[in-house]
Amino acid sequence: MKAFIDGLNLIRVESDAYIYHIEIKNNHLNWLKNEGFNQFFVSENPILLHINDAIKINETEIPLEIGLVTLTKEFDQKYRYDGPLGYIYTKEQTTFNLFSPVAKEVILKIDDHLYPMIYQEPIWTITINNDLDMKRYSYMIRLVDQFHEVNDPYTVAAAYDGSYVIDFNKAEVIHPTPIKLKKYVDAVLYEGHVRDLTIALDVESKKTFEGLLEHSRLLKGNVIDYIKKLGMTHLQLLPVFDFEDVNDIDKDIKYNWGYNPSQFFAIEGWYSKDPYNPYDRINQFRKVINYAHSKKLGINMDVVYNHVFNHHTFPYDYIVPGYFYRHNTKHKRTNASYCGNDVETRHYMVRKLIVDSLVHFVKNFQIDGFRFDLMGLLDLDTMLLIEKTLKAINPSIMLYGEGWNMTTEVPVKLRSNMANQALFTGYAHFNDSFRNVNKGELHGPGLGYTMGNKQLISKAMETITGSKHIFTSPNQSINYVECHDNLTYYDKMLLSCGFENPDFKYCQDFANHLIAISQGIPFYHAGQEFYRSKLGVENSYNSPDEINKISWNPQIEAVKKLKKLLKLRKKYALYRQSTYNDSVQIERENNLIIYTLHSKKYKLVHYIKNHYGIEKLPLHQGQLIFPSQDVLNEEKDIYADQPGIYIIRIDL
Repeated sequence: MKAFIDGLNLIRVESDAYIYHIEIKNNHLNWLKNEGFNQFFVSENPILLHINDAIKINETEIPLEIGLVTLTKEFDQKYRYDGPLGYIYTKEQTTFNLFSPVAKEVILKIDDHLYPMIYQEPIWTITINNDLDMKRYSYMIRLVDQFHEVNDPYTVAAAYDGSYVIDFNKAEVIHPTPIKLKKYVDAVLYEGHVRDLTIALDVESKKTFEGLLEHSRLLKGNVIDYIKKLGMTHLQLLPVFDFEDVNDIDKDIKYNWGYNPSQFFAIEGWYSKDPYNPYDRINQFRKVINYAHSKKLGINMDVVYNHVFNHHTFPYDYIVPGYFYRHNTKHKRTNASYCGNDVETRHYMVRKLIVDSLVHFVKNFQIDGFRFDLMGLLDLDTMLLIEKTLKAINPSIMLYGEGWNMTTEVPVKLRSNMANQALFTGYAHFNDSFRNVNKGELHGPGLGYTMGNKQLISKAMETITGSKHIFTSPNQSINYVECHDNLTYYDKMLLSCGFENPDFKYCQDFANHLIAISQGIPFYHAGQEFYRSKLGVENSYNSPDEINKISWNPQIEAVKKLKKLLKLRKKYALYRQSTYNDSVQIERENNLIIYTLHSKKYKLVHYIKNHYGIEKLPLHQGQLIFPSQDVLNEEKDIYADQPGIYIIRIDL
């Protein structure tokens, strides 16, 4: 026989035995109904969730367990808290706060010392009057009749052996971000993984944050210098919060992209040179950010709030069982993320944790933007609260994510996907239409427009002008052909053709250039500017360095051309429009796209050609501004024989 709290006034007993007497302390229970093997009883007064841990049935006392109560709307409405959680440190004292309305006892453990905490609905709290800097801490929590030791879900400083109290004033000073962004279309994003960016470089501190800052003879500077000089405005880092399934000490045992959330406020130790020191990972990440900001390069974080790596190792089920995760109507955890669990972002205190962690990174690390993994699984109210909160702190913050329409328990009209883009226009979305049209469909050998597919010319024209058929504004369209997910562009060409062809490089250059001149937000995967390959591996999330490493080749002509084109994008505001308007015109002449941008003083005419064969392109008394070579010039015309983009400026 087992008994569970299923509601604020509801007890469920798993037994078909006749129950002639049932009671809990200081409360009276009345029979409600029987359903199969379950019997339900209603209490006259609300059950004291932080006290009632036993129930007496037919003269026998048994444990009273936490049941479905934490999944109810009534629980979510009643137990809300807007104050600080985690710890508040000063040299004289530190206060700890933990949200758990269902715990019967919570004991703060600092090193080997135990301190019983006090319940002040709905949190447990205690103040320790000592300097706790560099003290390891955890919580001992009793939900029913056993204690479990867990980390603080608000851990801001982690080390290899657990959570620590630190004094942020002793950490590397973080300087205010200088990045000012009026419109998302002014940004050019470059996506990279800390280990991938450094593992094959001629630097001492490979695999770590520090390696991003060390001078490389190959790059003639460091990684940050290279990215900035290429023409990027923001470096988007794959997850750097604390994640699982790697080894912080022996860093070569396992590889992972990092989409395995373990602690949402703490920095990952795999990228730290001293994982036992909680200050080290914070200091090294802050140094990267400060240096990037000194070069006017923003740092964006890839964040994962749709699932956790393992609900058994993530602490929340030992704090408020069930509450953190999304469940279906049969009270089963959902798995729309395909990771074994989905985070219930609609619950008030879960939403608070998400917002609090983002605020932590904006304030304590001066992060310039966030890319939301599987954003379509998060609910609109959460995303709107995130936008309101973060933009009040930094109006230039970038917010964007994967706006796929995924099956989830969230009602269709409240999902944060592209179908609902008009309801949260402060977010940009990865434009899969741009990718699929220009690179080819994800799976199968189909060729994209930039690989010579003339059947896709009309669709390519839609994507070049900002995908008006999808979005309210070009500000919402992230234009890309490859990212960490799926095949690289070069590997997709190998799949499509079945053999390697020297012409592949012209196609990749063409795709890279098309991203730069299209309306919307350009996005580049690290290394795609010099034909990055992952040897045909599509999902390399745990593949070895041989697959994921960036084989740097920064001196080639392709890099110089992209750099020049990104300078033109920065120079001419016509490429960076946040509205759809008549200044952008596009038409088709046979197999040629003519894309024209108009201002009062000049116009930019782009001949966009995805095929071989000589085409005569009229100059119209204008000046060819891109490319500057490989084109046969005459006084009135250009003769182009390769796929690519030819840009003419005509003064009016």
